[in-house]
Amino acid sequence: MGSVASYILPQNTGKTDDPDPVTKLTSRDKYLVRSTWSKAMKTPADNGVLLLTMFFEKHPDYIQLFPFKDIPQEEFKQNVRFRAHANSVMYALSSIVDALNDNELLIQLLTKTGSSHVPRKVTPEAFIHLKEVTLELFAQLFKPEEVEAWKKTLDVAFSVILKGVESVKDT
Repeated sequence: MGSVASYILPQNTGKTDDPDPVTKLTSRDKYLVRSTWSKAMKTPADNGVLLLTMFFEKHPDYIQLFPFKDIPQEEFKQNVRFRAHANSVMYALSSIVDALNDNELLIQLLTKTGSSHVPRKVTPEAFIHLKEVTLELFAQLFKPEEVEAWKKTLDVAFSVILKGVESVKDT
């Protein structure tokens, strides 16, 4: 009966009144982030290319920080180095989604993301711009409630990433 009921009854899409004590994300926020992310991860390289292409169109100066800076932008979509990096970005975002219920792991991943980008000259502003472009892209792909859940999630994530950047800059 249990397996039949799961097909008939509505899926648990999470509560809206149970904010996590650390992240302030509700069960509903986490559900929306996970469900939309699973769709994006069906073609991670393609979606990563879409995100990074949009990022570089809005902020072309950041291309100089990347190993593919010598590749003309019109070749990005076909270039294996660019696609590989785009895929890596998607899996980095995926690790955030995967750790939403483990605050210690989430904080460690995000702090490391921030600190590991300092030697590559990635500034806090670059991270903020990436967050803005990500939300802009998601606004084109997802429903408003889903985008709002992502905004809350990325606000938390990028605040910890920026602390990781600052922790290295202070040493």
